[in-house]
Amino acid sequence: MPSAGSTRPRASFSWRSPVIGPRAGDRRPRRRTPFFASGLRLTALGAIFSAGSTLVRPQSAQLKTVDAVLVRYQHALGGVDVIRDVVSETRHGEIEATGMTGKATFIAYAKPFKSLFKVTRPDGHQVISGFDGRVSWSVTQQGASIDTDTPVEAVRRDADLQYALHQPDYFRKLEFAGVTDFGGRSCYWLQGTTHWGKDNNQYYDVDTGLLAGYRFQSDASSSAVTTALLFQQYKHFGGPHDVYLCIGSCRVLC
Repeated sequence: MPSAGSTRPRASFSWRSPVIGPRAGDRRPRRRTPFFASGLRLTALGAIFSAGSTLVRPQSAQLKTVDAVLVRYQHALGGVDVIRDVVSETRHGEIEATGMTGKATFIAYAKPFKSLFKVTRPDGHQVISGFDGRVSWSVTQQGASIDTDTPVEAVRRDADLQYALHQPDYFRKLEFAGVTDFGGRSCYWLQGTTHWGKDNNQYYDVDTGLLAGYRFQSDASSSAVTTALLFQQYKHFGGPHDVYLCIGSCRVLC
């Protein structure tokens, strides 16, 4: 199998997103919306974690199963009870993209299996998108549209605030593929195929147990694009639980 990150990047962008409230899961891009909407889902929805005291505790023995890696990840996020406590979230942030003049801003609201996402581009135009539990939609300058290209189960996964507790439920197959380098870090590699037939690789930092990144196929049935998402840095924001924000970069791969 090809090693992680071996494909040449074609485009990239970086982002930063102040966190408001703890976050327990991570997400993938899911629809064929305009760049700012899909790009922000790719990063902002995937990178905020609520972490407990086990965040940087080194492990003493190498893990060898999917269950062991995912359980350690849950502990790194603060534990099962902390993850279950997440019942809603509000996020504000901004995005800077390669080839874009200025910054886009966004605000996102989420409840279990429901979401609303508003992006304001540098030129002032706004993109609004959402999911009501059954239908995924967006509104742009060109008008309103319903996403019929992305399986509903993929959209529901993206709206699962407690995804860290349910990850195997979205996979037809999820296997432990060993230890590999991802983004310059030694990571446990979980290799999976979703119920809707898309490859999805997850990488968890051997030292911390936290998610280091993804390498996955677009969920849209008409797309063959593969994306690598690397979480490069965590910052502490405090709060009732230790809240961390991951600053990441995204690369769209051939």
